[in-house]
Amino acid sequence: MSTPCGPSPTCGPQDFVCANSDVLGKGIRINFYYTMVLLAVVPRTPHTEELLNALYSNAGISGLGLLVTAIQQTASKQRLSLFHAIFIQHILFFLGTGSAPIGKYHWSKSRLVMGVFMQFASVIAFTGWALYMWIHVNSFGEEKSCNDQVKYVLMFVSVRATKPWLRDIWIATLVLSAVGLMIKFGYNAFTLFVLRHDEGEETEQPEKGWYFYISIPRILSAIYSAVMLELMVHRNSSDHGGKVIVDESWAFGQTLSVVMIFANMNEVIHFLFGYIARRRERSRELQAEAQQASDDTDVPPASTPYRPRGHPGSHLSTRDSAQMKLSSEYELSNLNKDNSHVSVNTVGEISQTRDQPVGTLR
Repeated sequence: MSTPCGPSPTCGPQDFVCANSDVLGKGIRINFYYTMVLLAVVPRTPHTEELLNALYSNAGISGLGLLVTAIQQTASKQRLSLFHAIFIQHILFFLGTGSAPIGKYHWSKSRLVMGVFMQFASVIAFTGWALYMWIHVNSFGEEKSCNDQVKYVLMFVSVRATKPWLRDIWIATLVLSAVGLMIKFGYNAFTLFVLRHDEGEETEQPEKGWYFYISIPRILSAIYSAVMLELMVHRNSSDHGGKVIVDESWAFGQTLSVVMIFANMNEVIHFLFGYIARRRERSRELQAEAQQASDDTDVPPASTPYRPRGHPGSHLSTRDSAQMKLSSEYELSNLNKDNSHVSVNTVGEISQTRDQPVGTLR
């Protein structure tokens, strides 16, 4: 037996907010939770810049699609209730919206103008829709009679979504966030548009290390957002004493949302393979450099005379040469009984000043 739902003059015990699997489906929630946590876990370093660009692009497209759906259902007076609108606003506030190219294309002012326009348009569209929702929080949606029964979870505490102080906090937060983002976008555009000296080359970023601690606040924020959203779904569900019917069935949209997760997983897998290959290549380069340095230390000094292979002293170390010299001097002391003048060089070669040679020690 289906639970009755829909517009009603009063929100009685038998009145409920209808399910909306396009917004609150299990697959959609899994997709957005996974994306939020993944974006927070990946550290911000030059090594992960390309990966983050791809992840943010995928997340921005998903968020933009959800925002367009919310605006369309709000404008057409369809079944978007206050609860579902708050859920969408909460996701998009932490996940973001937008459309950015993944490929690396040649720099141009037209690309800059297009990118800034899309960023400003996304921020204005989201902020305008969210402000409209909170300003009309008591009368938003066709099922407005149950708006005062919607529970908003803040720091693990449930409060009514129609509380004036909660509305004021969100209005101020949305306005300040929009202003901050626009200032940031404007500053970045000014830097690239005015202070850029070479239009054909990308600005080089200094090499940085892997600073995992930078991502800790993002990780905590993402986990907090996912937990609060899931608690809000749980506490508003009609199965747990709430006024919202939650459809947990796996419809087409839910399966599609889960399959879309593999797009981000594919990016992560390719990044890991590339990173491992880069580390191995770097390790081989370091080994080659170390071997080259070791070979350089074995080269004899410039003052040492060259001797071909097979020469008695061609492969002798300094220590061996010294020992051989001492041995030669000892043997020569026995040979020098006729008081002939004998000279010994540093490699054990012996010659006699007279016409008759003594020989060469081996």
